[in-house]
Amino acid sequence: MQTGCDMTIESDAIYDENHILQFWCPVCHGSSLKIEEETLHCPLCFACFPVVRSIPILINDSKSVFAVSDYIDRGGYEGVAYGTQTDRQRGVRRLYRRMAQRLSEFAIPTSHVTAEAALAAFCRDRSVRPRVLVLGAGNTRYDEPAEVIYTDVAFSPGIGAIADGHDLPFDDGSFDFVLAVSVLEHVADPPRVVSEIWRVLAPEGRVYAATPFLQPVHMGAYDFTRFTPLGHRRLFRRFSEIDSGMALGPGVVAGWSLRMVLANLFPSRRWRAATSFVCLLLSVPLKLLDFATRRNPASLDGAGGVYFYGTRQEVALPDREIIGLYRGGFS
Repeated sequence: MQTGCDMTIESDAIYDENHILQFWCPVCHGSSLKIEEETLHCPLCFACFPVVRSIPILINDSKSVFAVSDYIDRGGYEGVAYGTQTDRQRGVRRLYRRMAQRLSEFAIPTSHVTAEAALAAFCRDRSVRPRVLVLGAGNTRYDEPAEVIYTDVAFSPGIGAIADGHDLPFDDGSFDFVLAVSVLEHVADPPRVVSEIWRVLAPEGRVYAATPFLQPVHMGAYDFTRFTPLGHRRLFRRFSEIDSGMALGPGVVAGWSLRMVLANLFPSRRWRAATSFVCLLLSVPLKLLDFATRRNPASLDGAGGVYFYGTRQEVALPDREIIGLYRGGFS
């Protein structure tokens, strides 16, 4: 049984009988959650889920790397990745963080289809508002005519639930579109998460995922996996492909490598920070090379990240066919 059943909730903030979606138990996946004695409760397995800051903590505590008690005792996971520490900085430190973040995020567009473009096109083609799930949303928000549920394992403004992708708190076929951008590298079992995405998608539902390939560790202990383009395609083998390709080019990889080499010459944190900022400036010309590399299919072999956009299907793509999809530079 989940812990935290004595937590008070604000029912109007998390549950609406007339809403198009309801939260389902992430433990047994057998029932929608009910409000009983001011808690979220599963009538089948009797699991209870606390609510912190009016956000339900819908995690399968016995199977997740995240503990429900952490959200109650320490207020949950948050940090620079979600703007928390940045917002508390003032003066020169705040300016430094903002500049460093912008330099770090600068990249030449290499995707044929972005998450925003895929979702916008999908919404335009629908006669009714689609139901959309965003995993690992952070501060990302999409301005589209859709019923969007934002989830994450860390608090950020506007999220609907704290949810672990290994056990999503939604019923089968609940969504028309799922977005997982920069998420699958941070989960312990990516095939399990993709299986959950497949489960909560309606027939002919779509998924868009962007995942690192040759990127250094960027979230400490919560950074598990990388994928080659074919490895990423195999991960989504129960989806038919609409589009896939390079999300970040080799120029970005060169910039990351320069920063990792030079910054780690110094044991002092202060020196590493100063060197990292200089490397961010030096990496801009390297990133500009992706104007050229994005035109060469062989660049996939050295991509910083890859993306996949596809439609849910019943039959898995055989490995023999996946091998035939290789588009890199090796003959």
